[in-house]
Amino acid sequence: MLPGEYEFNTDDKELMEIMSGDLDVLLPGANWQGFTGGQSFEVPARSSFKLKVRTTTDYCCSFIK
Repeated sequence: MLPGEYEFNTDDKELMEIMSGDLDVLLPGANWQGFTGGQSFEVPARSSFKLKVRTTTDYCCSFIK
């Protein structure tokens, strides 16, 4: 993902694993949190979340049913 600001919606729960890079995440009901390579976070089902990508970021998104 290239640097910038993004907003995503999801129907299913997601596991976002950050392989490399640096970004801030705003999850529902939470404050902005920073994540870097080697860290991960979960996104609740039927929600939206915002990203501020600081550096080019490689990630793996897994949908959990």
